[in-house]
Amino acid sequence: MMEALYRIATKCVGPLAIPLLRLLVRDPSERNERLGRYEALGTRRPIWIHAASAGETEGAEPIVREIRRARPEADLVLTSMTAAGKRRAGRIPEVRSLYAPLDLEPAVRSAFDAIRPRALLLVETEIWPNLLREASRRSVPVAIVNGRISARAFRRMRFARPLYRAALARVSLLGVQRAIDARRFAAFGVPAERIFVHGNTKIDSEGADPRDLGLRKHADERWVVFGSVRSGEQGAVLRAVRAVLAANEKHGVAVVPRHPARAAEYLAAIGIPWSRWSEARGSPGRAVLVDTIGDLLSFYAAADVAFVGGSLSRHGGHNPAEPARFGVPVLMGPHRENCREIADLLEKAGALEETCDSEALARRILDLFADDGERRRRGEAGRAALLAERGAAARCAGRLAREGLLGEVPA
Repeated sequence: MMEALYRIATKCVGPLAIPLLRLLVRDPSERNERLGRYEALGTRRPIWIHAASAGETEGAEPIVREIRRARPEADLVLTSMTAAGKRRAGRIPEVRSLYAPLDLEPAVRSAFDAIRPRALLLVETEIWPNLLREASRRSVPVAIVNGRISARAFRRMRFARPLYRAALARVSLLGVQRAIDARRFAAFGVPAERIFVHGNTKIDSEGADPRDLGLRKHADERWVVFGSVRSGEQGAVLRAVRAVLAANEKHGVAVVPRHPARAAEYLAAIGIPWSRWSEARGSPGRAVLVDTIGDLLSFYAAADVAFVGGSLSRHGGHNPAEPARFGVPVLMGPHRENCREIADLLEKAGALEETCDSEALARRILDLFADDGERRRRGEAGRAALLAERGAAARCAGRLAREGLLGEVPA
């Protein structure tokens, strides 16, 4: 019944899709892709991978790498819901990057007609009922990879349990990050033999090679990077920025908002002379506001200490492996639902500390700035912990291959 209601609701919304897209999306090629109207791909039947945004694409990238090793002849299409995800997907070699179709029956059918996938891999929790129904109708096998259901999402999904049960019944294989994720998927009726735990593939992410940003002018300078700062924690971060800058003239800070378009809010919110990175590349001052896209990893690599955002506010936290892989000690707030496994791993290794407010955050930054030995020890512990846990993507791709989802791609 709930699946039928969902189909009726999306059919009612369907006629509004084109005028709404014309109103909200300027780029006509994006509008077409949102409606599943792709240009002819000119490929053999590809493996279609769908990831929502940049974070999910980060988890998909190591799986793509392992698929390439197992089946170098395979064509791959990676769809994204957001512009950030599409940009990141576009940087993966030999992968066709597209916007995902809206979960409307005409858009989904058009997408399947154009892509003609031999298999569909959904990253994390991209469970779209019409998409899955169309895959089943066309006998396209579906797998979930790097699957996860946070405690908050699980509570929300239970209100639509029949809808999720029907959708997940059409999934052949579920690769999940943790045992708790396996139990949560099983609660929606997925048989245990379809579920396997492979770990978090984001740990295997190599990311882009960081560039030398030219931040450090003298060896005794210390830099902290506040990465992926979200609304709701902006005030706490700015108070910590003031405290760090006031403590020593050789301290530098870089703030990287999750949404660079909101950079003007930071310029207006604090009475210090910011250098906007878009204007001051190569000659920044002591306080850098990163209003560009794609530079976060390079800032993390240049940092002495990193704060990973989305964790002082209720956004669930962003990926602490990004700075930790460069040997940088990590600070986070208490909200880590989206990255629980990696955060717990780094915390157990002594590479990550939790701070609950701006005062504690500034204090721990200054403590680590003052103790070179402790800072290096924590950074190296984090890097070693991540290296020891690598292999999730290989385990995932190996199971996909054994189940036939990565078989020889027919012409």
